[in-house]
Amino acid sequence: MTVSEPIVININAALFDVDGTIIDSSPSIAEFWREFGKDKPYFDAEHVIHVSHGWRTFDAIAKFAPDFAIPELVKELEGSVPDKFGQKAVEIPGSPNVVRQILALKTPDNKQKVAVATSGTYDMAVKWFKLMNLERPEVFITAESVSKGKPHPEPYLQGRERLGYKDADKKVVVFEDAPAGVKAGKDADCLVIGIASNFDAEKVKGFGADIVVPDLTKVEVKGYDAETDTFKLQINEYTHASEAALKLASQA
Repeated sequence: MTVSEPIVININAALFDVDGTIIDSSPSIAEFWREFGKDKPYFDAEHVIHVSHGWRTFDAIAKFAPDFAIPELVKELEGSVPDKFGQKAVEIPGSPNVVRQILALKTPDNKQKVAVATSGTYDMAVKWFKLMNLERPEVFITAESVSKGKPHPEPYLQGRERLGYKDADKKVVVFEDAPAGVKAGKDADCLVIGIASNFDAEKVKGFGADIVVPDLTKVEVKGYDAETDTFKLQINEYTHASEAALKLASQA
């Protein structure tokens, strides 16, 4: 059931996943895995597609085709995905607009309040942003940026730190769609807004997301308050809100 009573929360910063959160690249990634497995009888592409959403491509190849787990090779393979299969990808409704709104917030020291933390490689993520004509945040964490990918919290912990909000009392929101990413966000002490793009809303709730939405068309960004170093997110429609989310909303 969709709830239309708005939730408003004050946050210091936002961290975005890319695939399934800003752009629905799943059809493109699926075609990549099918092509990758064509000459590998032992490689079950459909199984990998099913279980690896939110993983780094290197981690999936290391598990299911370890002979090909060569960093430069994986980087080249993944970087070719938007070029070969980009026509199958579409924007997640509302997500690019929310990113643009947060990028437009003005702070006294001219620091941005948004970062990307994706399991994708730099080359692939950059190409997705170019396809969407979307400015890249200055803090742009990709598969190469971390030693441990999601579900380990390192990508989001690094995002918090690089934006200047690593302390536990700072309120940081993660936008995610995959079980690995939701766990990473929660373990980084972030409030997680789960987008039901690749999984249905009940599954996203089951992953542990604090708020579940179908997309970000009903999410608004309110102005920056220099005194508190926060801005407001208003979620106008959602299917689930945790006690933690409602508690933050009561403090807004």
